[in-house]
Amino acid sequence: MKNKRYIISCTLIILMVAGFISCTEEDERGPLTKDDTIPGVVSEITVTNLPGGAKIEYKVPGDDDALMVEANYLRNGERVTARSSIFRNFVMIEGLRQVASQKVALVTLDRSDNRSEPVEVTISPEKAPIDKLFESFELVHDFGGVRLRYNNEDEIRAELLLYASDSTGNMAYSQSAFISNSDRSHHSFRGFPPETVTFGISAIDRWDNATGILEKEILPWEEVLLDLENFDDVSLTGDEPSAWNWIPENLWNGSIEGSGFHTAQGHPGTVVPPYAEGYHMVTIDLGVKAQLSRFKFWQRQGRWIFAHGNPRYFEVWGIDEIPADNGASMENNGWTRLIENGEVIKPSGGEMGNNSADDEAQAASGEEFEFPIDAPPVRYIRFVNLESWSGGKFMHFTEVNFWGQIPE
Repeated sequence: MKNKRYIISCTLIILMVAGFISCTEEDERGPLTKDDTIPGVVSEITVTNLPGGAKIEYKVPGDDDALMVEANYLRNGERVTARSSIFRNFVMIEGLRQVASQKVALVTLDRSDNRSEPVEVTISPEKAPIDKLFESFELVHDFGGVRLRYNNEDEIRAELLLYASDSTGNMAYSQSAFISNSDRSHHSFRGFPPETVTFGISAIDRWDNATGILEKEILPWEEVLLDLENFDDVSLTGDEPSAWNWIPENLWNGSIEGSGFHTAQGHPGTVVPPYAEGYHMVTIDLGVKAQLSRFKFWQRQGRWIFAHGNPRYFEVWGIDEIPADNGASMENNGWTRLIENGEVIKPSGGEMGNNSADDEAQAASGEEFEFPIDAPPVRYIRFVNLESWSGGKFMHFTEVNFWGQIPE
């Protein structure tokens, strides 16, 4: 026993010593070798001016311990730094406005934190993406507010800030929206009564470059939530029968929990032109003719969100009167395709069954889609499920809402 205790004690001592040594090494980690030799400078410099910045290419110095190249310049009056590994031969300058010339100082850093003498370069940034975005702005009427049309071809991340005149005529901040790509060409700001207002719109990018304010006097169109009490089920030729006693009427019962509408899994669906293959469809009578602005549907909740029969790809059609063929075709007989190639986007982009907090929040809030601003008034809506999240044609969802203007 004495020998065993001795071995354990030695082991503990060794572990303690090793831990002490490890901690000591971590506290003192840094360059393996240190010197006071100033590294060489970059050479053979070429500049490619870009929107809001430039790409500066160079030949890196031959120092064995060279670590990176640092570019120092002013942005909005503040000194900023961009760094690039020694294994690349360029550095990117971003976030600037268009100017005739701007100085950038290039410095080489080595592993001993020595800095080379600066090499000064002149760049001439072209029109900044935030300014190109602002030049594309157009404010137009929309349901319940104003629509901003824009072109974000540079796919910059920007905040859109809406202002509205108050009772005294002064412009006051109202609401914001964020964009980051070119997937959309407009954004609708809602929540305003049908009263003439002077709206203003500006933008700010991630480098705090702010544009001016574009102003326009606009009378928002009236927008109301259509009364669910008026909705009714219309079974047209080609509509898919319900399954599991999940009937269309559940879609306007005011609840996203419990039963909704469900079609049979594995059924091929009926071919309804202009489609060349069968899809699962359901038709809703809104009870009134309305020029629709948008609609929202709620997925089957719980473990089913972004999974199973919840719609992923879909289309929406509308018509003011049911044609003589009772919906056997939607081609050249009065139907309007209100939403083409609709897609439900999962915020996280994660795999099916793996839902983030953002995924759950969106599913609980509902999937909202806009109709064309110039779409004709309709009374009957046909929802066509092209593909569910499972990859099948069957569908289930729990509730629908529609907004728009009811002609007098």
